[in-house]
Amino acid sequence: MIQCPECRSHIPEDSYYCDQCGKELHWCPECKKPKRGTQCPVCGNDLIPSARYHGAEQTTQQPKPQPTLQPTKSPVVPPVATFPQGTAVASDISRLVGNGLVLNLMEGSFGRTGGMWQQLASFQYVSGNHGRISRIGSDWAITDVGSTNGTFINGQRLIPNVTTVIHRGDCVRIATYDFIIE
Repeated sequence: MIQCPECRSHIPEDSYYCDQCGKELHWCPECKKPKRGTQCPVCGNDLIPSARYHGAEQTTQQPKPQPTLQPTKSPVVPPVATFPQGTAVASDISRLVGNGLVLNLMEGSFGRTGGMWQQLASFQYVSGNHGRISRIGSDWAITDVGSTNGTFINGQRLIPNVTTVIHRGDCVRIATYDFIIE
């Protein structure tokens, strides 16, 4: 965890923006900490934006090992919530549309720092690891994985780690960004 130099909130080290105040982080390449302003008050180096800092850091260090999923003998089935919706069949939906984007539905995680929708990288209020999309039978579902600014379906905030079935016409809010399911 690091501390935002603007609002002093504690946020994940891989953040490009503060999850609380939304400010873009600028890093000192020598001190390896985010700072305010354009130059580091400690060493005098020019501060660089998070995207450039994290990209440069990856080329000088060993890549972080990625966790591998091991199959379990008895899978844990998460709880599933549903919200009332018309007669549309969920299996015929294929995308989220809004904010000038089309996000095609596929199974996987999403957030500002990676996942299946790279377009969210510049959306400052989306958490680094925000949520995931999955299939439950023929239905699509969304799960908020404990994001800071939440995920909402038709105005109702999702309970973290509870999978919710989504339907055509639902309004999905990811942090502060609205999408319609088509």
